[in-house]
Amino acid sequence: MQPSPDLIAQLDQSTDQLKRARLRHMQWLAVGLLLLAALVFAVARSRRGGHPAWGYVEAFAEAAMVGAIADWFAVVALFRHPLGIPLWHTAIIPNSKADIGRSLGAFVENHFITEQGIAERIVQADPAARLGTWLSDEVNARQLGMASAGVVKQLLAMADHDTLGRLLREQASSYLGQLNLSEVAADCLDALIADGKPQELLDFLLDRGAAYLDDEAHHAAIGDFVLGAFQIENALVKKAVKAYEPRMIASLQKFAVAVRVDAQHPLRQRIAGWIADSALHLKADPQWQDTVRRYQLQLIASDTVQAMLGELWNNIRTRLLADLHADAPVLAQAIASLARNTGKVLDQDRHARAWLNDAIVAGSGSLVRRYRGEVGAFIAGRLDLWSKDEMSERIELAIGRDLQFIRINGTIVGGLAGLLIYAVSHAF
Repeated sequence: MQPSPDLIAQLDQSTDQLKRARLRHMQWLAVGLLLLAALVFAVARSRRGGHPAWGYVEAFAEAAMVGAIADWFAVVALFRHPLGIPLWHTAIIPNSKADIGRSLGAFVENHFITEQGIAERIVQADPAARLGTWLSDEVNARQLGMASAGVVKQLLAMADHDTLGRLLREQASSYLGQLNLSEVAADCLDALIADGKPQELLDFLLDRGAAYLDDEAHHAAIGDFVLGAFQIENALVKKAVKAYEPRMIASLQKFAVAVRVDAQHPLRQRIAGWIADSALHLKADPQWQDTVRRYQLQLIASDTVQAMLGELWNNIRTRLLADLHADAPVLAQAIASLARNTGKVLDQDRHARAWLNDAIVAGSGSLVRRYRGEVGAFIAGRLDLWSKDEMSERIELAIGRDLQFIRINGTIVGGLAGLLIYAVSHAF
């Protein structure tokens, strides 16, 4: 769960208050040392004639006050005018806000947002291995599947289904229209011939035909079919045909059996030749190809096919919604399974991990080259949103406590320097 913006603001405010309190503590410590040096100086000055050592103490305290005041001026001049007096080259940070923003942005761009630096960090992080570990976890995979299913459900709720249905129908019609049906049919025939499927189909038809002819219940229907096919109306001829019906059926049975048992039967050869010839025509005969193409386009443009293609999206959407409203959507399970399998591959295959890491590195290089210039502009833009006083305060809270040590050290080092100078001047 992500923290709320209000909580983040409260935490930032608490952090600033803590930094401000620590800064004030160090400032009072530095001021206390200055006052201590002034007190020591006053005491030593009043007792200077009492003992030679007081001269050394006075020199130390005097130089310590000078060092403390000088470093106080230097530190304060970074953020504001000392004592409110607009002296030259003071309030450096507020007056250089724009330059600081540009310089900070350029520094980050040139020294942090580099292709080599980002690539090295990615290699160290090994995101492919981390992703593999995360995806291999059953809970993570299941959550990813359910989250993805939820996203799909929301997208379906927001989608313009009329437009999607029209686009899918147009794309399907365009794809079917671009399909070289002659070539596809020829390839199918070649594959069927190579597998001996035409002969198997012929065997199946012969077996079914022989069984049909062998069933006496069908003989009357066969006789009626012959009469109808030849449009025989004469009663005498009908009677003759009926009389020869058993011999005709027996002859058909005999022929079917002969073709079935003879793998080299001429009928088989003629059928095989016709199929092979058809495949050749479909591949190389422009007339055949034009005929197939014409019927193909007519079929695609027909109302029946267009209505069927127009219902594609509705059918897909209906099935998706029915699945997504289930307790355990198949789509979520499929995504979870894909995630787990992907995780296993990344865990077990170092080449897959190397490939993914290389792809991420390559992509990061492209992003760095494209957007590095915007990083500096972003930093400068964010700093421009701050007022001079706000920027000065933020920087002082960040580093002001450490700067107070300059004042403390200046007090001590100044005093030691004054003591050394006093000692040397009295030694010679």
